[in-house]
Amino acid sequence: MLKKIMPLIALLLGLSGGGTAAIVLAPAKDTEAGHDGNSETTHQPDATDASADPATPDSMEIVKLPSQFVVPVILDNRVRAMVILTVALEVETGQGDRVRALEPKLRDEFLAELFNLAALDGFRDDLISRKTLELVKHALTARSTDVLGTKDVTVLITDMARQDTF
Repeated sequence: MLKKIMPLIALLLGLSGGGTAAIVLAPAKDTEAGHDGNSETTHQPDATDASADPATPDSMEIVKLPSQFVVPVILDNRVRAMVILTVALEVETGQGDRVRALEPKLRDEFLAELFNLAALDGFRDDLISRKTLELVKHALTARSTDVLGTKDVTVLITDMARQDTF
């Protein structure tokens, strides 16, 4: 009898716990008038913005590259690990369409740089360290500056993981 009841109790506990977590962790509803639910906002410049620094947070937009970068780490002619990165670019407002238009070129340059870093043992450590993260960000920022032709670009690594093969 207990063998038949325990799965049902576990199912009910799991469902109630999941429902509770969804309610508690749900984002707060925005009650501002005119808010349409989009996370992107449009900024209308006014006279005070004319003298503002072009690198202020209001004048920057973040463009997430849609797919991940997968880089093999090769040691002794064998793939020993895979490094997986998700990248976004922070550019001046209005440059997002240019980034999306040049995405194939950016991906090509980023992959070339990531493979170069992997060949130079940039990912040889067992764990991804802060030093490795900064090295990758600096290299990819330099490549994106070359491709986009602007100095106001910052590479944001939103996710970086290493999966060892056995």
